Amino acid sequence: MSVDVVTLGEAMLRLSVPTGIRLPEMNTLQVSVGGAESNVAVALARMGCSAAWISALPDNELGRHALGHLNRHGVDTRFVVTVPDTRMGLYFVEHGSLPRPTRVIYDRADSAVTHLRSCDIPWGEVESAKVVHITGITPALSEGLRQLAFEFTEKARSAGVAVCVDINYRARLWGTEEARSVLQELCQQATLVILSEEDARDVFGLAGSGSDLAEKAQSIFAAKHVALTRGSDGALVSDGDRTVEEPGMDVTVVDRIGSGDAFAAGLILGILDGDVFNALPSAVAMAVVKLGIAGDHFLADPSDVTGIMTRTGREVNR
Repeated sequence: MSVDVVTLGEAMLRLSVPTGIRLPEMNTLQVSVGGAESNVAVALARMGCSAAWISALPDNELGRHALGHLNRHGVDTRFVVTVPDTRMGLYFVEHGSLPRPTRVIYDRADSAVTHLRSCDIPWGEVESAKVVHITGITPALSEGLRQLAFEFTEKARSAGVAVCVDINYRARLWGTEEARSVLQELCQQATLVILSEEDARDVFGLAGSGSDLAEKAQSIFAAKHVALTRGSDGALVSDGDRTVEEPGMDVTVVDRIGSGDAFAAGLILGILDGDVFNALPSAVAMAVVKLGIAGDHFLADPSDVTGIMTRTGREVNR
């Protein structure tokens, strides 16, 4: 049976030092599972949408741990390939406190997902989905994954499947010139492209206000919609003719990582419902909910999002 959304990308083990501790002084690490596309799949599943995650994991206890974790949160992992004698990607997190940013160190070179090949992909599932999702992280991991990312989006588009690309630029993986060339090609004629204000300026050299950036990006990518995230100032969506803005909300930040993926999942729900503009408030609310949850994953449900949007919840529900 086909699923609504298919995502393609890496999952890693995340090793975090407790808040307030610097990485050089670590003596305790909190272990969880993370990775942009799998984060989106978890958020969609938690919101009641069927979502499959395509990837490769090592054929060992670490890979099985990640697979079991995603299964428990409702993600369809039938198409995950296990590869013997490979490794699990890792990343280390030191939580920041403004104005000091959160710090991330990757240890993911030659991980299992870089062994994924076209013959491993269930193309029938990709071509029968309603939406496919990928981020700019995946083509940055290896040349093989770069070509696979192009094939993934091209086959989906040819089959009439909506394509969502989240730019998600990672300076620790590649430079801006290389990223710009690859991502412009990946995003051509996408249904939805998501990027931050920083990426619009730093990667694509765009200038102007938030609405100007979104409209210029929409023109560059020839995408149906472009969503621009603005941190605490919220987000906006443009189709080149119309721009809709949604302000941010006051929030106590527990963990910033994964909030953009929750936002992306919210807009994908809008694609499924046929109205990306109308989904913007709930997408921002999903990002806000995630900011209050430790770890990469959106461990919430529709009632949490509704409570944030309507402001009807109590400080303590009992």
